[in-house]
This record gives sequence, C-alpha cells and structure tokens, in this order.
Amino acid sequence: MAKESDSIKILEYDDIYKNLQQYLQEGGRPGLPVCFKSFGDLYSHKAGGVTDWTGFPASGKTYFALEILMGLSEKYGQRHGLYVPDIGSENEIMQKLVKMRTGKDFHDKYQNKISPKDLASAMNWILHHFIIFKKKDFKKGITPIAFWEKVAEFRDGPDNLGRLNTGLADSWKNFKHVYQNREDSYLDEMLSIRNEMSEDYQVHYHTIAHAVKTELAAALTKNDKGKRRIPTAWDIKGGGSWNANGKNIITIDRPDLTSTWVDVYVNKVKPEDVGIIGSVQNKIKLDIRKGRYYELIGSGNYFSYEYEKIPVQEEMDFNTMPPMDIFSMAEEQEAPF
Repeated sequence: MAKESDSIKILEYDDIYKNLQQYLQEGGRPGLPVCFKSFGDLYSHKAGGVTDWTGFPASGKTYFALEILMGLSEKYGQRHGLYVPDIGSENEIMQKLVKMRTGKDFHDKYQNKISPKDLASAMNWILHHFIIFKKKDFKKGITPIAFWEKVAEFRDGPDNLGRLNTGLADSWKNFKHVYQNREDSYLDEMLSIRNEMSEDYQVHYHTIAHAVKTELAAALTKNDKGKRRIPTAWDIKGGGSWNANGKNIITIDRPDLTSTWVDVYVNKVKPEDVGIIGSVQNKIKLDIRKGRYYELIGSGNYFSYEYEKIPVQEEMDFNTMPPMDIFSMAEEQEAPF
C-alpha cells in the first residue's frame, strides 16, 4: 500500500555533486544584467528565478516587464513564453511587441507607421523570441501549473522547439484557480510549486499581480493632497502569501499619471546574489513614439543597454534630476499602460 511518505526523496551525493562543484567554481554570481545602468546591483536576471511585478493600475507593470524581456532577447538571444490576456487581443499583443522591436507603429500619429516589409521581418523575429500562448477553448481556463509546465516543455534538441528562458503571465487573475479551502493556503501551495519548478527546469517565471489596495496615507502634504503610498506585495490580494513565497518582488510606480516617468522599487531579493533592496527614482521614462523605456544618465537619454557604449571618462553625474518632459501633456496622457 502506497504511503504519503513515498513522495519524499532523500538528497544523495550523486544528485548534487556536479552542480555543487560548478557553484564552487563560479561562486554565487549574479544573473544577467538588465537593460538599465541605474539598476546596478539592485536586480539581475538569473535562470531558475522568480519575479513578481506589482503596482497600481496604469503604472506600466506589464510594459516594464516586457522591456526587460525584450532587452534579454536583443542582447543575449533569450526566448520567452507569454500568457498575457491582460494586454488584449492577439493583434494588440503583437502590435505592442512589434512597436517595441522596431520603434514603428500601426498608425501614422507620430509619422512612424510600419511598412508591410518591416512588419513581416519583425514578426519573424518576434515569433521566434516570444512564444505566445492562448486558450484553445475560451470557456476552459489555463491553470498556473499548466502554464509553467508548458513553458518548461520547450527544450533544446533536434526533436524539440528550442528552450524558453522565461515565462511571463499577465496577470495572475487570468489563470483558472481551483481550490476548496482558504485562498491563502492555495496561494502558499501554488507559489511554492512555482518556485520549485523554476529551480528544477531552470526557467525564470515572471508574474504580474495587481495591487488591490489604493488608499492614501493619512498624512497630508502642504498642498492638502494625500501622500501617495507605494504599493508592495502586501497590497496584492493574498499579500501575505505573495510576500512569504515571492523571491524577487518589484513595484513599478507612476507617480504622475500625466507623465510617463516611472519609479522602480525592488522590495525583495532572493537569492541574495541576484540583487539588493532599493529603488530607482526620477531616472526612467517611456518614449511613447518608440514604445521603449530609456534612462536618464547625465543630460542624455539611453535606451536598453546603450549605457554600455558610454566611455567611462565621459559619464556624467548619475544623480542628475530629470529635465523638463520632452513630450506634450496631451501625448503623455495617452501612455499605453
């Protein structure tokens, strides 16, 4: 008769020796640097990791997560599995990715409408680096485990489809969640499974989880406006479970909804070699015309990984405050968040 304890495995010498020897040689090195110098030691992208993105509505969580993944594809050739119904229809998902890749749009508002030839070329590149998943039957949901397993099914080899380095879900609420007991117990179980799957498959799983608490702090500023409180994992529904089980937890905050400047808060880091807790404020902005974020370094604007081209002796004060917005107020209010 099978016992519950039969599911428990004892770690043995041969299971870990090779990996531990490699870890000894490499040390606890961080993951790949992400697109902006301002991140510095705050956050790096490592295989087998997990990152949860949160923030208030229209803060740019999804767009920023895609910026990280797009940069990893352009610089390192990494590939990603996407289940992103929150972005919208298939056309809307592809439009966003095409614009990020090419800096061109599907309309001529900014005099940058993409040509059919450029669209075909961009689609080939995107559909190689971004595998987009959708429901086969809209009446039947996709569970979190089904998505994580699907991403992990993509492996290298002659009979496989090529490895996926990451999986991005936007958002957690779009999964089919089946549980009988308390939601926090379900979350603890699911997020723990996700963490173990990421380590076992060496896939980095990203999850967009919306903040549901939007109340203002009690303290008032001199202009009698409520002081904004930056959301954390505690503001996600079931926040205690997210905070306890999350590894890397990042908040994207857009303090002024009439502007596209965003602040980034790294609230939790695990393992410790991938980053440190801290924030990037007044340095990163979305270029609406190109559909890409850039960072302010001195008086210059630098897109993904462009900071690597700056000669060290020419770098300016990295703490310079941002100049006046380069977009009109009307364009700012149309940010695609």
